[in-house]
Amino acid sequence: MEARSVGGDLFSDMNNYVQLAKDFYSQIGEANDFERDLGKYLLDGYMVSSPNGIIFGKPVRRDGGPADAQWWEDEGSCDAWFVKFAAGEGMIKEFINAMPYQLPFIGWMRATKSKPVKYWNLKQILRRK
Repeated sequence: MEARSVGGDLFSDMNNYVQLAKDFYSQIGEANDFERDLGKYLLDGYMVSSPNGIIFGKPVRRDGGPADAQWWEDEGSCDAWFVKFAAGEGMIKEFINAMPYQLPFIGWMRATKSKPVKYWNLKQILRRK
């Protein structure tokens, strides 16, 4: 009989997504930033991790400059969620379901395409769920 740990493959699956995140940061030339971002989003942002994937997000202002550089003490002044990193199946949906509160917009960028953050109306995204 094979011995199994508590949680079965749950921790293995989550570790795979953490490794995927680390690999992605290396791919885009930010390998040294992964641990920093992980810690920052755990302390001052929001992180959702599940057997389905991992996602980092935080509230920002669309008119507040580069989303990556924004960290607001007064989250009530923010009008959008910024997704820094997402990997896995259905993680945007999981993040939306886990948001502690809704903001009018949600945005992300394709780091590998060097394009600016694109913001979407959250109501439109919720209608698609």
